[in-house]
Amino acid sequence: MRLPGFLIIGAMKAGTTSLYDDLSRVPGLYLPPEKEPEDLADPDVETPAGRAAYAARFAAAPAGALCGEASTAYAKRPTHEGVAERAARVLGPGLRIIYLTRDPVRRIVSQYHHLHGLGLETRPLNDAVLADETYVAYSRYDWQLAPWRASFGPAQVLVIRFEEYIARRAETLQTVCGFLGVAAPRATPASHRNASAGKRIVRPGSPWSRIAHSHLYLYRIKPHLPTGLRDRLKTLLLPATAPLTEPLTPATRAELERRLGTEAPRAHAATADVNGAPMPGKRAP
Repeated sequence: MRLPGFLIIGAMKAGTTSLYDDLSRVPGLYLPPEKEPEDLADPDVETPAGRAAYAARFAAAPAGALCGEASTAYAKRPTHEGVAERAARVLGPGLRIIYLTRDPVRRIVSQYHHLHGLGLETRPLNDAVLADETYVAYSRYDWQLAPWRASFGPAQVLVIRFEEYIARRAETLQTVCGFLGVAAPRATPASHRNASAGKRIVRPGSPWSRIAHSHLYLYRIKPHLPTGLRDRLKTLLLPATAPLTEPLTPATRAELERRLGTEAPRAHAATADVNGAPMPGKRAP
């Protein structure tokens, strides 16, 4: 039974899709075609049937490959609690964790834009981000990471800044591969993917959603479609996210920063510069 040896747990709207794509191309690693499987957010994964269903996602992994998956639900407290502890029980103490952070207020706005584009958020920007506690909660990076560090130890949690990742993509990928114990590819990674602005969207419940999440597409068709071709098909077939016309007001920004306090900015600033600054979770020599 194959199960993950590493997880990309978030943060939502902080570059996880780009990192998932980059790592999917690294020899020696295997990530299933479905991003965001979220099995560990469900207590059923600890049942024999749930564990078997989770393992089935990795059945196609080559012999000797290190398996991993990417689910931002794993760092979405308070929506999903107990995930780190469940991961320790299901996957064991050797699991490695990767977490991306981003300017916390920018991440909040991107989350709103994403949900608004999907039709899951209908309130105005400045109302929504103050009314729903999850916008701020998902940007409280130290708080989100606390159970993972407690369950696996700081040395097994790698934290990366989104801004550094986008600016120094190849160097960051080398850091991640070193953390996972595999050689980084020589090819230059592709451009950043899944930005909210202009993103092609698959609305929940639509015919395209049923196709995109079907086992046939994910495991029989998608693995054989080059990324460029998939992107061109999305451009031809899917609507684009409407541009965000409502700006974040200074008053809303100030209130968000007040609610975030020092925790999220500190966690964000403390993460690594891939050129040698300290990185929480970097393997000890």
